[in-house]
Amino acid sequence: FRSLEDDNLEEERTQYRLEQSLNGRQIGARYDQGLAQQLSRGDRLAHAAYLARFEQDALRVQEQIKARERQGDSLPKVVCVAEKPSVAASIAEFLSEGRKRTRGGRLQTHWFNGVFPPTGQRCSVQVTSVIGHVFGLDFAEGYKRGDPGALFSAEVEKVVEESTRKARVIEHLQQLSENAEYLCLWLDCDREGENICYEVISVLREAFPNDDQIFRAQFSALTSQEIWGAWQNLIRPNPHMAKAVDARQELDLKVGVSFTRQLTRTYLNAAKSKFPRLARDLRVLSYGPCQSPTLSFVVERHKEIK
Repeated sequence: FRSLEDDNLEEERTQYRLEQSLNGRQIGARYDQGLAQQLSRGDRLAHAAYLARFEQDALRVQEQIKARERQGDSLPKVVCVAEKPSVAASIAEFLSEGRKRTRGGRLQTHWFNGVFPPTGQRCSVQVTSVIGHVFGLDFAEGYKRGDPGALFSAEVEKVVEESTRKARVIEHLQQLSENAEYLCLWLDCDREGENICYEVISVLREAFPNDDQIFRAQFSALTSQEIWGAWQNLIRPNPHMAKAVDARQELDLKVGVSFTRQLTRTYLNAAKSKFPRLARDLRVLSYGPCQSPTLSFVVERHKEIK
């Protein structure tokens, strides 16, 4: 059973042990070790056996745990968001110095108590993640599909990425941010990461209406020194870098789709002119700025193999 320190929540002990039997005698070392191993794996039957044998001790420890949880609930809450689950786990491991606790499945949440540098307060820190971009970009409903030139003035809109929808990322973040005081963004330190920062902010704006509640961590490696340095020197997210990505995404979409459509039509019309008898049955794969060079790589590789 996990035992906790009594003073100031400074540290949690991670070892599992059995303390005493009902009659005050220690159990044999072999049984003690076996049951402790089962408890460390979360074995429910072992937990029940422990409660049955050491009821008074178990009740005392459970009361300690409940008291700690009540104290944790009363602390200001900081929600940290990383770009992917593995990064969130590493950040929590470093900042908690191995004392984090974890819950959840694909989108795990790691939590611990610690000092939040911008306020100097002891806080309940909860670290989770998204799965890359929360939103993608697409043309709004009703745009003209016929004329490639019309695409440049067509309206675009943000749409939830399929991976985000399936993992219920938005619902997860919103639920975690209930009653939270601060948001700390641990996205990658480049333009794409900054853009994802503002995607997260957009879905959590109701929980964090004031920009003074929102912080940004800048780090270049998943090392203890880098993570602690970022934690101690939090800044504000940069809206200009995020808008640069918005512009690039819109250009990629409009240029890519219109160019692909124009090339595809040109090649199809040329094929129909060259093979008029087959014109009715002719079909063509799309040509575009991505497909064409990719096809070229495939052809060159095929020639090398031959």
